[in-house]
Amino acid sequence: MSVESFNLVDKQLAERKLLVTAVNTGTSSEPVWEVVGVRVEDSSIDYNPDTETFTDILGITYTDIKKTEPAQDVEPFTIRGGSILAAQLDDIMQRNALSELSLFDVLVIRGFYGTSTNGYKAEKHSGCTIEVKSIGGDSNVNMPICIHYSNDKTFGTVNSLKSPITFTED
Repeated sequence: MSVESFNLVDKQLAERKLLVTAVNTGTSSEPVWEVVGVRVEDSSIDYNPDTETFTDILGITYTDIKKTEPAQDVEPFTIRGGSILAAQLDDIMQRNALSELSLFDVLVIRGFYGTSTNGYKAEKHSGCTIEVKSIGGDSNVNMPICIHYSNDKTFGTVNSLKSPITFTED
């Protein structure tokens, strides 16, 4: 298995802004990728592995990872002008059209692989669910969300870490 090298110099740390999440707010034939994370200080993709640990008859312990169920909390997800995703999610919740929450395509872009010239490494998860946790707040209207990744992945590259983003399948 060939592994691509990071585009970082020896001992350079990858800045958090190089791991980008974007949600398709357009259609599958004409995607419009909206980057999430505006005004969010900390957001991680948790793999949530399903593990099984056992000890054999010789006393040796093994742990198997059966699957992962990746998810990412985005909090606060603030209602703001220009966010098509926020408008779409608010509309879905107002109509109580909960099945529509499972129709999102999401990109995970690793800006620490590749370049803007050759493209940054990305994976597209199809059919993700975006859970809207609540709406409200104190001084601003927040709508914290959790992105549940599907693991239905297509690998490729993107041209940018900011909108507008074009995804090209490998």
